[in-house]
This record gives sequence, structure tokens and C-alpha cells, in this order.
Amino acid sequence: MAVQKIFLLLLPGFTWFSVASQTLQLAPPQTPAARLILTPESTVSFDFRMKNAVIRYTTDGSEPDKNSPVYRQPLSVTEPARIKAKSFCDGFLPSETKTVQVLSLAAGSIDSIAISPTPDKYAANGWCTLCDGQLGDENFRENWLGFDQQEVSLRCFFNKKKKIRLVTVSLMRQQGAWIFLPQAVEIFDEKGKLIVRKAITNAGEDQPSSLELVEISIPKKKYRELTLRLKALSSLQDWHPGKGQTGWVFLDEVFVE
Repeated sequence: MAVQKIFLLLLPGFTWFSVASQTLQLAPPQTPAARLILTPESTVSFDFRMKNAVIRYTTDGSEPDKNSPVYRQPLSVTEPARIKAKSFCDGFLPSETKTVQVLSLAAGSIDSIAISPTPDKYAANGWCTLCDGQLGDENFRENWLGFDQQEVSLRCFFNKKKKIRLVTVSLMRQQGAWIFLPQAVEIFDEKGKLIVRKAITNAGEDQPSSLELVEISIPKKKYRELTLRLKALSSLQDWHPGKGQTGWVFLDEVFVE
């Protein structure tokens, strides 16, 4: 069987170059932050500098295409949104999608959280770290809570019953530091009844570092409290130097809408 060889060449502004097909794919637009807390001054900006190239975007969570609006200036944001952008240029494949999620704390803020077990080495500002509206960056030593246990319980309290339809957990993946997404997140109501379980099927796979928002839809009704249980990877896979050990779970915010 003949095997066709494909050679890869990295070029500025492009993600890959296929000699066999002579096809170039553009690099995605750049943006200062992939996650933002909504404020009266919130704007989302993108950048991609190449002659004749444009950035096209959507604000409803759909994938941008050649008919989507052209990005020309920073976008003012007045409500929670999932903004997606791609680079386009005639004669080239569109880029991968760059996503910016804008989150609101006003819809249903959490009043306090009981954490079990209590984080030790990476404790930041305790439970307040998870509902202070301050998103962490790639530095896991600041503004992140870190756990190396197989299960983390977050019991979230509200001063009065609030109608909630969505829970979002802000997590870190940095596998070189043994930080993985949990393999599952379970949510229980105030009576201890499991109302939803979200599995993260690729948690143990070899993935690049990223800051992730895991969204979990729950039955829309009023809740006085919710308990989240994050199930860490109990055994890292053979490809990782820490194989057989529990992966760390890092989180910096919990949102309810």
C-alpha cells in the first residue's frame, strides 16, 4: 500500500501547512481573555493581522462563517454571552474558533460555600475565592483552590430561594503540573437528592493547558442550596509521569444563573 507523506511547516499567522494539498489554515484570532465577568464597561476584543484577512464573529454561541459580521472594533457586552470568532481570508481555510465567555454574577450570586475537604497548599482566600468575581489566570498559585483528593464537596448556600437553571464551574487544566479536569461533577439539591451528573469524558486524555468553564443545566426551579461534588481522576493514565496517582483539581469560581 502506498503511503502519502504529509509534511508540516509552522508559519507566522498559520497553524499548519500541508505540502500534499497545498492548503493553509489560518491561526485563530487572539484575545486578551477567554473568560470575563460582566461589568458596565465590559468589552471583548480580537486581533489577527494579515493582509486581506478579516475576523468574523457571532454573539449567540453559533459557529462563525463567511456570512457572519466582520469584527472592526471592540464589542460592547451588556449581558452574559458566548462570543466566537474565526479568521478568514480568500484562498485559505478558516481558523479554528476562538471563544470568549462573558459571565454574570448578578443573576444568582452564592452567599457562602462550605468546602470539604478544606484546601491546604493551594487555599487562596478560602471559600470566598469561588464567588468573589475574580477569575484566576494560568498561575495556579494565585486565586485558585487546589485539591488532591478523589472527591471535593462544595455546599453552596443562598440567603433566600433563587430560581436557577445553570451552574458553571471554572476549572484549570495544566497536566504538566498534574492538574486535570475532574472526571465528573454531580449536583444535589437541599434534600441530598442527586439532580444531575455531568461526565467529562476526556478528562484523562493528553490535552493542552487551558482554563475551562464546565456548564451544567439543572431543572429550573427555586433552590435554597446546592451541593456540587467534583470527582477527580482516581488514577492518572499510563502516558503521564504520575500514572496511578490521583489528579489535582483546581477551581476559581462557581456561577449560578
